[in-house]
Amino acid sequence: MTAPGLEFERVEPDLLGDERALLDGWVEYYRAALRTKCAGLTPEQLAERSCPPSPMSLIGLVRHLTEMERVYAHRLADPDVPLRYCTDASPDSDFDDVSAATALADLDCYVEHCARSREILAGLSLADTVGGARRYTVRWVYLYLFKEYARHLGHADLLRERVDGATGE
Repeated sequence: MTAPGLEFERVEPDLLGDERALLDGWVEYYRAALRTKCAGLTPEQLAERSCPPSPMSLIGLVRHLTEMERVYAHRLADPDVPLRYCTDASPDSDFDDVSAATALADLDCYVEHCARSREILAGLSLADTVGGARRYTVRWVYLYLFKEYARHLGHADLLRERVDGATGE
């Protein structure tokens, strides 16, 4: 069985949209790029740590970016949303505790988290200020998510190539 539910069209962001359309377009593009890197792989391949000694795997990246969606988007609606994978006892469990047995469920969870993030962000203005002692704007949330995706999509490229030789954008 390979990773299902990843059928989608990755759409290039609009070149002439307003700021909000551009931000939404790019975050969706990055989310789709991650799903593209996982498409067609078995759960075992998704969980493979293909670049030793790094503990990273494609499903670990999915789990990590699920955490980023929770921390930076979901907490805009509920500041008390806990992390899903990481704990005080295991702060790197998003990468460390991956399993082929849960890989497909982890992918589904990621897709659901992206949908929830999309819903939350759509209800806020880019200029809205959020946070507790450390204040930031919704615009900053988008930029932070871009940073996380851009950084980890490079990792995903290398991991995927090591798993099955697939390359590409």
